[in-house]
Order: sequence, then C-alpha cells, then structure tokens
Amino acid sequence: MLSHMCFSLVSFSNPKEDVVNVTMSVTDKVEAPAVNTAYITPTNIEDLQRVDINDQTLNMTMVSLNVPNGWTLHQDIASNPNGTGYLKFLLAVESPEGEVQGFLPLMMNYNYTQSFGQEGGMYFDQLIYYLMHYCSSPFLEKFSPGSLESDREALQKEEGRQFREHAVSFANMVSQMMGDPVEMDFDMVRLDFSAFRKNIPYKGVIRGAKLGVVDSNPYLTTKFGVVIGGFALAPENLFAQAKNREIDFNMEVSPKWEERRNQIINMETQRMSQDHQARMAQQQQQFNAHQQNMASMRQTYHQQNQAWYDRNFGSSGSGSYSGNAAVTDAITGYSSFNDPYTGQQIKKEGHYNYWYTNEFGEYHGTDDPNFQPENHYSGNWKPIKPLKPEH
Repeated sequence: MLSHMCFSLVSFSNPKEDVVNVTMSVTDKVEAPAVNTAYITPTNIEDLQRVDINDQTLNMTMVSLNVPNGWTLHQDIASNPNGTGYLKFLLAVESPEGEVQGFLPLMMNYNYTQSFGQEGGMYFDQLIYYLMHYCSSPFLEKFSPGSLESDREALQKEEGRQFREHAVSFANMVSQMMGDPVEMDFDMVRLDFSAFRKNIPYKGVIRGAKLGVVDSNPYLTTKFGVVIGGFALAPENLFAQAKNREIDFNMEVSPKWEERRNQIINMETQRMSQDHQARMAQQQQQFNAHQQNMASMRQTYHQQNQAWYDRNFGSSGSGSYSGNAAVTDAITGYSSFNDPYTGQQIKKEGHYNYWYTNEFGEYHGTDDPNFQPENHYSGNWKPIKPLKPEH
C-alpha cells in the first residue's frame, strides 16, 4: 500500500518539544471515529474512480485519490485547527466481501523523551499499537495483537529506498536546524493482529514507515519523527489475498490545503519554540540555584570537617595527613583526600582501589579497574588517590 501514496512531507513540529505530538488526542480509552460512508457505483476492482477527500475543519479538499468501483469509501477527517495533526482521521475503502484497505493519519508526528529515568511522550513502537486500535476500531473489536517486526520485504523494494531517502533528508534538515548532528532512526515495520467483526473472525496487518531521528546528550534523549503507512483487514479466509493487494490509490495532496495547513503548523511551531525557550531558561535558573546550594553545602561540610580535624589532631593545612589520621581512617572505614577543586581535606566512607571525583564535589570509589564514571554519572570525572601519612 505504501508504494501507491503520492504526497510531500509537510512541516514538522518543534523537535525539542517535550510532549507527545500525535495526530489526534491520545487518551487511555481509544475513541474510534464515526464512519461517514459514500457509496461507489459497483463495477470491478480494475476500474477506479477519482474521489476528493474533505477536511471538515478547513472545509476544503484535503487529498484526491482513486477508489475501486464497487467498494465503499469511509471518510471522516478533521485536522487540528491549532497545530499539527487531526482531531479525527478515518480514510479507508471496503470491498463487498468485507475486505478493508485504509490509511494511517497522513504525516503523523511522534515525540518521545527520556531524562534521568523519566519518560515522556510516545515513541514510534507504542504509536503503532495505538494506531492498530484507533484505525481498526470502526470495523473490528476484541483485538489480539501480534509482535511488531521489521518489514524486510518492504525495505528491499523501491518504496523502501524512497522512504530511506526521505529519512536521510529529514535527519539532515534537523541537524542543520539544531546545529548538532543527530542519529537517523529509520525502519519499515509490520504488525499482524486478529480481531472480530460481528462475531466473524478477522485478521489485520498495519504497515508503517518510521522517518525519525534520535538526539542524545548526557541529560536528555529525544526521539521524534513521522510515521506514514496503511492497514488491511479481512475475514480470515480472505486475508492472504487482502494483505498482498495493491491498489493504485495515486493519492495527491491539495496544494491549497497543504499551504493552509503549513500556515497553521508554522504558527504553532513558533509558539512551541517560544514556550520551549522559556522552559529552558527556567530550567537553567533552577540548575544554577541548585549548583549554588550544592556549593554552599560543600563549603559548610568542608568547614565542619576541618574543624573536626582541628579538634582531634590540631590545626593543619589541607596537604597534611598524619599517621594518627590514617589509623583513624582505617578503623572507621574512611578514606581522606585533598579536594582538587576546593583545596580542602575531606573524608569519604569506604576503602577502594580506585577513586574518582568531579567538579560538583562528588566522589565515587570502586574496585573495578575498567569502571568509567562518566558513562553512568554527569560531570567531568578524574581519578584521585587517597592521602597517605607524611610520617
């Protein structure tokens, strides 16, 4: 089905936006769109009729496509008036025998973030399972999904090459926009499932192309992009034929509709960009305040630590470490260091073969010679050795 779509990719939402941006409202309960049916004069599947598909929000033609004569056209589409995506999307054709061939919401965005173990938004894999229910619910019930698999056959075809080229272009565009390289995240997948239609067992398959990128740094990983695809449903005895059926839909997006949608999307993108910059500034202020608090706490701790040394061993500089201090550390299970950033002498619990510290005053000890703290924790880490008695 993917090979017979003909349309251009519209504008993408702000890639740094930290909320899921899909083409309809995602809730815990999937609300299937209503079915608006238009009947086509029956002849045979080789005969195709050109049909305009309407966007109810903008009250204008969205796309035009070929529909097999004798098949029923189901359409119920309303784009989001305030930004990307749709309020509802149903576009499918149905044969007299109950076979359904349909489209996923066109040029559908996904966005997923992960920061310090906290996840936000919805990634491509999750979105495919959601779309299985959303797009098929007008026709089916009692779903039993299978496993999501890479569609190796589609990847080897001409459509796979074309979609890969789109993915490369998208990744390059994002890299230029952000000023940093990003990793291309491309695949073509299929998800088989079973369900029922008025107690008749059905089978279905949803196919999608993932045109995305992964942007990673030590604090935040963002995965975002576009999913494009379609689905096929049929009674079990007709599914083998339905899943391999190719209909020359020759879908074409209306230039006027695309222009109007891009205007709406660009306005929303600018607003989201401004909101994002404001959030980033607020987060930077919070981070600076946290750093100041940490510095104040470290200074207080060092002062208390030095006072303890002075009370027990007499006043000494940060470079002094007596035999009595070493004995005390050995008995109490501590290690002492000269902090390279503050110049103060500090104590940390534990006796390890390897120690590391960073600019935030954090220390980490380990007996593993291959351990690299920067792979697990933030900051610029460097090795440091415990103090030894000077006499």
